[in-house]
Amino acid sequence: MLSLVVDGALAVLLLAALGVGLRLLRSLRQLRSDDNEIERLIDALDAATERAAGALDGLRQTAEAAGQRLTGELAGAQRLLDDLQFLTSRGDQLADRLEEQIRKERPAAHRSPPVAAAAPPPPGARAVDRTADLERALRTLR
Repeated sequence: MLSLVVDGALAVLLLAALGVGLRLLRSLRQLRSDDNEIERLIDALDAATERAAGALDGLRQTAEAAGQRLTGELAGAQRLLDDLQFLTSRGDQLADRLEEQIRKERPAAHRSPPVAAAAPPPPGARAVDRTADLERALRTLR
């Protein structure tokens, strides 16, 4: 009878081991399935990384081209600025010379004596007076 109890206990233990083995087999199959899924995800991530690297290279090339274009435009703008400064300087010098010549050629009678605490002339009057002076000076230069 003792052998029958031991055989029964052994059979129960074998059935339990069989159940644990089947659960382990299912878990291993799931792990292999997950392993395949992980491998596919890794491949997709690798492809996405390669596309991103290609996009970054394209972006870098575009940025370099834009930088070179901006450098060229900046150099052109600097040349234009230098030209404009030169022309402005020359224009100021010519205006000063013309004004000096007008002062020299203007008769003393046309010069108005300084008026103390007088109201300033209307804004358009001085411009008209200067325009007439410039026209006279230009006529004398011809």
